[in-house]
Amino acid sequence: MDCVRVEGAGQVARLVLNRPERLNAVSEQMYRRLLDELSRADAAPEVRAIVLAGEGRAFCVGADQKAHGEGARTPAQQAEYVELAWQVCERIQRCGTPVVAAVHGYALGAGAEMASSADFLVMAEDAQMGFPEVSIGTYVGGGVTRRLPRLVGLRRATELLVLGERFTGKEAADWGLAYRAVPAETLDTVVTELAGQLAAKAPLSVARLKAALLSEAPFAEVLRTEATDLLAIMGTADWAEGVAAFRDRRTPSFQGK
Repeated sequence: MDCVRVEGAGQVARLVLNRPERLNAVSEQMYRRLLDELSRADAAPEVRAIVLAGEGRAFCVGADQKAHGEGARTPAQQAEYVELAWQVCERIQRCGTPVVAAVHGYALGAGAEMASSADFLVMAEDAQMGFPEVSIGTYVGGGVTRRLPRLVGLRRATELLVLGERFTGKEAADWGLAYRAVPAETLDTVVTELAGQLAAKAPLSVARLKAALLSEAPFAEVLRTEATDLLAIMGTADWAEGVAAFRDRRTPSFQGK
């Protein structure tokens, strides 16, 4: 069984974590496949949005504790596992293509880190998310100590990471961590509609915007970078299409050129 199933064609690539018998617990193989498929989708000019979802009863319950408990990994293999984990979260965050995480069931530990790395997090209202690492004697990853405070504030992030208590999709939306929380039966529909909205945006502009939002540069540098990005965009066919579509009162059709 392929641990990451690739679905969809055209403008939306759907990557489905596919270890349902283990509630999509992560493994080295899954991380490698995610890195490959995220890179492939991001490099494909026709792909304008990426959806990350889970097969079965959960999005992802994090580390495979059964595999860890077997104690079969050498220190070098442990280091490889840790590096793959943060590389996947970094790849999700740095993709020029917008990424939507569709969370149902559970998103715990590494699953919560991947979900919160996405540009848009859509959760089932009754889904449960959490960062239990400190409670079970391990540690967080994927840049969550930087990203989570930016999303929900330092006080809330401290509570979520140190106490490790689970929270629902509805709570995540109330805090601003999730874009939306919806009834579980409508999750796929809402995510599909959102991915369609994202696919209609100008991809060159979106890619530059994503990079800018991750920047930690001083404000003066941000101003210069925005001006440089704007001038670069003004030289593209998509900019001309946007101007023409506004003038003609029609929906623009962007080509990523």
